[in-house]
Amino acid sequence: MALRLAFREVGRAVRTAVLLRYLSDPALREQIQRATNKAEAYNGFTKWLHFGNAGWLISRDPELQDKAIKFLDLVAASVIFSTSIDMTKTPRQMAREGWTLNASDLAVLSPYRRENVLRFGDYTTDRLHIPPPVYNPTLHTAEDAGAGAATPW
Repeated sequence: MALRLAFREVGRAVRTAVLLRYLSDPALREQIQRATNKAEAYNGFTKWLHFGNAGWLISRDPELQDKAIKFLDLVAASVIFSTSIDMTKTPRQMAREGWTLNASDLAVLSPYRRENVLRFGDYTTDRLHIPPPVYNPTLHTAEDAGAGAATPW
């Protein structure tokens, strides 16, 4: 019993220290706000993807609920991956044309776009057996070039 009370008091002290740090550090508040906004954007995106039954889980079976959530996360990850690959085409083309790309400009891009997703569209599967080309994830910015990084194109 005494150990539980001691841990509770330690937890309160740590929570108070974190709260005081949060209140006194504008950079920390901004970092937490950015992280919260990213999480909320993801939650809004998955809610939009889970349009069947207005996003409600209709089963009371925990196993089926767990499956539904995992499938939704899989679909969301697949859409985000595809969107991210599509979104890198334009900055890569701009870099090839000589534009200066800054990390701060690229940081505002979000893979949670909705206009490129056809939730009710027809998707053909006749090309699924064709492997995609090898993907190079490297995209150098002006900051990288200043550090002596070579451009891959």
